[in-house]
Amino acid sequence: MRKIVILLLFFVQLGWAQIDLSPYEITLTSEVAFAPATEEIDQMRLSFEAQGWPIEVLKYTMFRLRQNPYLVSTFFIQLTIIHPDQSKKLLIPVPINERYIKAFRTEEGFNESYYDFLSDTYEWIIEGL
Repeated sequence: MRKIVILLLFFVQLGWAQIDLSPYEITLTSEVAFAPATEEIDQMRLSFEAQGWPIEVLKYTMFRLRQNPYLVSTFFIQLTIIHPDQSKKLLIPVPINERYIKAFRTEEGFNESYYDFLSDTYEWIIEGL
């Protein structure tokens, strides 16, 4: 009976160790994201600045995958864009799909998935603005 209780406690502890309840969040500061993009030059500025955001999401995703080797299903990263004077805030949930997780973890098809990930993430962020 005592062995069963110890074994049960071991499995419960192992199960809790695999659960990561911390928020997956990236915070960026941008003034351009809050400016009206009515003219073409404003749209180009926003597009140029927004091209760097998927790279930050990718770096954070790779960090999280190294940190949690048991992460295999789709998860979201909360991208928070804050105005420099802290007056405005945008929240954009960015999905990280299973195919990207597999590609980044195993490095099978990493190059193709890398470009697709950046493109998909960029489109997701722009739609969220």
